[in-house]
This record gives sequence, C-alpha cells and structure tokens, in this order.
Amino acid sequence: MLYKCVALLDMDAYFASVEEAKNLSLRGRPFAVIGNGERPIVISANYVAKSFGVKTGMVITKARKLCPKIIFVKADFSQYEFTTLKIIQLVEKYFPVYKEASIDEVYIAVDSIGDVSYGVERLKELKEEIKEKLNLTCTIGVGRNPIIAKSACELAKPDGFFVVQDFEEFAKDLPIKNVTGIGKESEKILERLGIGTLEQFLNDKRLDGLSGFQKLKTLILKEYTESEFFKFVPPKSVGHSLSLDRHVSNLDELLEVYKYLTFGLYAKLLRGRMGAKSVSVYLKDRFGSFSISRSFIFYTNDFLLISKVVENLVEKLFKGYPVSKVGISLNNLKLIDGVQSSLFWDEQQKRFKKLAEFENIFFGGYFVLRTKKIV
Repeated sequence: MLYKCVALLDMDAYFASVEEAKNLSLRGRPFAVIGNGERPIVISANYVAKSFGVKTGMVITKARKLCPKIIFVKADFSQYEFTTLKIIQLVEKYFPVYKEASIDEVYIAVDSIGDVSYGVERLKELKEEIKEKLNLTCTIGVGRNPIIAKSACELAKPDGFFVVQDFEEFAKDLPIKNVTGIGKESEKILERLGIGTLEQFLNDKRLDGLSGFQKLKTLILKEYTESEFFKFVPPKSVGHSLSLDRHVSNLDELLEVYKYLTFGLYAKLLRGRMGAKSVSVYLKDRFGSFSISRSFIFYTNDFLLISKVVENLVEKLFKGYPVSKVGISLNNLKLIDGVQSSLFWDEQQKRFKKLAEFENIFFGGYFVLRTKKIV
C-alpha cells in the first residue's frame, strides 16, 4: 500500500522533559541532562537553558559559563526507554502503521486509518493524550512524505502542530536550512549559489548534475510513501553501558545496577516485539575490561529469565575489585510475538508486566541507585 500522508511525532527536549515530569521543581528553571562518567556532556537541555545557548554535545563547563544558574541532572536512560514504550503504546492505540525513527521520533502513516482529515484529527487527539497521560509535549509535522513531515515538524517546534496542505506555498517560504537532508556544508554551497528557500532549491537547474542534491529533490517531490518505509527490521543487538560516578565493590549494589540496565533493554525488546538469543555482560575494574556471554535455548523477551542470566554472569565475572563501568548487550535479535512468561516465576512476571501499563511506575532498582548514589 502507498501512503500519501505521513506525520512525524517528535518529543520536545525529550530527556529533559522526562526529568521535569518526574521532578516538577525543575519547571521554569534552566537545566540540562548530562551523561555519566568523569567528563559528562550535555545530552538534552530544556528550552530555558537553550535560550542561553546551551546545546547538546556541549561540555558542562561551557554550559555553566553560558548559564551560571543551570542545574545538571544525570541521565536515566532506562527510564527514557520505558517512557518511549508508553508513547509507542499510545501511538498504536490510534494508528496501526508507524515507524520509530529514534527514541523520541515516530513516523506515522496518517491515511492508514482511512480519510486524511480523520487521520489528522486523530493525530491531535494523540498529541493531547500524550500530554495528559505522560505530562510531556510533542510536535507533529504532517506532509505528503517523510522529508516534508520532518521539515514541517522542525518548523513548528516546540509543542506545535503543522499540516502542509499547500506544498507550493510551503516551499516558497521555507528556508533551505530548515529542510531535512540539508547539512551545514550543503547549506554553505547553496548560500554561495544564492539559494535560500526550498522553492529556489527545487527550481534551480544548476543542481541537477549533483547527485546528492538531485536525490534529495526526488525524495522531496515524492507524493507517496511506500509501505516498506514503515517496516521494522530488528537490529543485530541492543546494548546499554554505564560509567559509574564512584567505584562499586559490593556485589549486591552491582547487581542492582545491572538489573536497572536490563530494565531499559527489556523496554526496547517490548517496543520492537523482539526476542534475544544471547546476552553479554561487561565490566571494567582496575585490572582491565572483561566480558562474558551466554546463549538461550530459544529467542526470549522474558524479563525474569534475562535478568536471572545476567545476575549469574555478573557473579562469575565480578572478582571483588572496584568496578568503574558496566554494560549489557542482548544479541542475535529476532521478531517474536507477545511477551513471554516463565513457568517458575509467574507471580514475579506479573509484577513486571505492569511496566507496560499507563501509570507512574518507578522500577525498584531506580530507588536503590538514587539512595546509594551509585550513578
């Protein structure tokens, strides 16, 4: 099936917004989410901090120089993964055809449910429900293909909703720097040629001989999107690593860290309806970096099974020396149906299945990590 109306749903300042939803005292104050480790950088800034010039990828010393009152919050990637799972569940409630572009972006086939105007109204309802259920805002751009949808979305940020109904008018006013697919180097080339809008870009014959620009023109002018665009291809593996703020020498504390990392990967498996055939565990202590793996008999997304195997691997790998970095990867992934349960851990599995429900859930390991200040 060909889709002639595509939307991009993009969460606003996603990691920062999730942190603000958890801690309302951050509202209205400049803050940024930073990575872990000895030299963390900004990975997400709220719009107050952005107004001072704070950007993703900036070192914290520069961010503090630009904004002396900025607050830094350590990233909680497992929580972000689980929040995305909640968002995807809401998307599925309204639209059967979609594609995750990243942890905070989802392309949606608007006309997969029939009339375009009806689909647009459903998008508005989806946007409102995300705000109501999760206390998060998003921006939605709608166009005839993914590039137009993303360009419209970027133009409407933050907390916007923009439907491109007249493409010619849209192209006439859209600055070329806001067109998806135009990077900084391309923008410099086009500026030297006197091309400043999308309309000029599409009509300038001097670009026809340049394969990169010609390909982008073709994609922009497409009036449909193939169903293959929305097909999900599972990655070969998913992983999560964490540099600890202090060295951990206690096995029980270390297992809590690994359990929480497993929680984030579990959310990824559920979102992609994937199962893993093997798991690898990694740690770094003063003597070097070490890893160990184990294969499953079958593909699984059973949280308790994966968590138990991770626990056994960590116990084998840990030699009692202070650990500075940990990691987990789930490998050889495959699409499977449903959430698997364990015969022997049925009652515990019910507890973890609640993670997929729409409620304010905080995983047990989260509190342990915060209380003991491991990360």
